[in-house]
Amino acid sequence: MNFGEDLALQIMLTNKSYHQYLFRALKDIEVYHHYQVLLVINKAGGRIEQKNICETLQIEKSNMVAVIAVLQKKGYVTKDVNFKDRRGKLISLTDKARDLIILLNKLFNSFEEHLADEVTWQEMYSCLRVLNKISTMLNNVSITDAAVVNIETHEVLRQNLSA
Repeated sequence: MNFGEDLALQIMLTNKSYHQYLFRALKDIEVYHHYQVLLVINKAGGRIEQKNICETLQIEKSNMVAVIAVLQKKGYVTKDVNFKDRRGKLISLTDKARDLIILLNKLFNSFEEHLADEVTWQEMYSCLRVLNKISTMLNNVSITDAAVVNIETHEVLRQNLSA
């Protein structure tokens, strides 16, 4: 294996384990699948433009419209016209969402406390810093570089299949 393979495998396994942990803790919460949206809004001070949520979570605008509709229907957010830019929508947290965020923060603090038994805070934050660097680098890979890798991959596959 190489670093890219190991990285992909570890991220996939960690993501799966973490979401299983969250699911066990949050399975009775009706908006479990959208908690990240609520956290992004909260991090922005409780009110944010819908397009900024899309950019932060790298979710297509059309998909975010459906997510916001669910959260709005269930009473977690409100949607208002942005008077600075009438094309945009301002999404705000409700008291119901703020109560949920308090619960989420308790859950995350508990997770961090249990993690601290095995992992130092330096390791935790180094991990986040490195993952952020890798994510930024991957998002900035030029289309040309990706196309070259794609062409090379197809050539190797073609050679292996014809052998």
